[in-house]
Amino acid sequence: MRFVSPLALGLLLTITGVAVVGASPAIAAQKEKAPKQNFSGGFRAPASELQKAITAKDFEVAKTKLALAEAAAQTPDDIYTLHLLRLQLGLGLNDAAMQRAGVEGMLASGASPESEVPKYHFYAGQFALNANDVDAGISHLQKAIDAGYPGSASHVLLAESYFKKATSTAKGNQLTADGKAAVQAGLPHLKHGVEIEKSAGNAVPAGWYERGFQLAYLAGLPQASDWAMMTVDAAPNTKNWRNLLRGYQDTHRTLTKAENLDLMRLMRATGALESEYDYSEYAEAAVSSGLPGEAKSVIDEGRSKGKVGPSRLAEIYSIANGRVAADKAGLSAGERDAAKAANGKIALSTADAYLGYGEFAKAADLYKLALQKGSVDAGEINTRLGIALARSGDLPGAKAAFEKVAPGVRQDIAKFWLVWLSKPQG
Repeated sequence: MRFVSPLALGLLLTITGVAVVGASPAIAAQKEKAPKQNFSGGFRAPASELQKAITAKDFEVAKTKLALAEAAAQTPDDIYTLHLLRLQLGLGLNDAAMQRAGVEGMLASGASPESEVPKYHFYAGQFALNANDVDAGISHLQKAIDAGYPGSASHVLLAESYFKKATSTAKGNQLTADGKAAVQAGLPHLKHGVEIEKSAGNAVPAGWYERGFQLAYLAGLPQASDWAMMTVDAAPNTKNWRNLLRGYQDTHRTLTKAENLDLMRLMRATGALESEYDYSEYAEAAVSSGLPGEAKSVIDEGRSKGKVGPSRLAEIYSIANGRVAADKAGLSAGERDAAKAANGKIALSTADAYLGYGEFAKAADLYKLALQKGSVDAGEINTRLGIALARSGDLPGAKAAFEKVAPGVRQDIAKFWLVWLSKPQG
């Protein structure tokens, strides 16, 4: 994540840096405006010659003059100016290591202008990060932030420094405990960077959200769902929906079959079913829940999209297909029995069947009846009522149903559906 070009450093530093002693009128004018500097007598001549060589872009001569100036530098102002010139020579040579040495030397001299110290630490941190010296990067970038360096870049680069530290400790595909701790330390800085950009009215790069999700997921942190949600909110594409929903499944291994089925339904609605395994998982959950029509339709869809081979999932398809006729034949009786029943259980099972056949309006009416009659899981029914209303085009009604779901896994699922509702429907 390179957010600021090191070449821009030259522009920033040359307009704020301490002038080198010399005979040119421009330098003399800068000296008159700057605080008095304590240069040693032996430093002035080699420093001036070094500056002339850099200005003339005679970089081979400048290398020689740099060594002479370094040998003569004694006072803090000598040392600061020496490293400023080292930085400028590094910029001319496009030598990142020399540029880094220059900035770090300016800081170490103790003579840096106080107002410039946050900026110097920021660039030193960036140079260290680019050189994979993550501990130095973390130190410099934290100092830049503590000193009030503005904007999001210092926070995002500090986060990336922690992330690089985390991945450098990985053993295979697993992070060590120290690596996980580094991710935990970096994520708040990345989030703060996002908040800074949002508060400024700027578009947040999608890669920031993706990086947060990747590292949180790799570290097995619960924040992975939050970052996945942010990726979807910023860019509701198939990949991001899949990351969100599959990531949630991976971090919630105790999902019930009914809960997982409603997640798979959202994967289907967002186009996030990608593999034969996805379609198989969905179809098996549906047929084992007494929903043969939904199992058959999802396999048909997978085959039509080329995600499932024509002869694949044949056994489960045969089972589902063999049950459809009898299942459909019993729906009318189910509606009649639901209306007469003392509780909402028959209404719920009949509504589920209609939902599986894509008869969303009928499903919604029966889910409402189930809620009225009671003795059923209100969280499950409101989730599915929301799904039925959403798929029938009643988005306000769907939103109201999802928002009634109480905290817990069901509410998480409802929130995912609410995000889907908030996005343009194709």
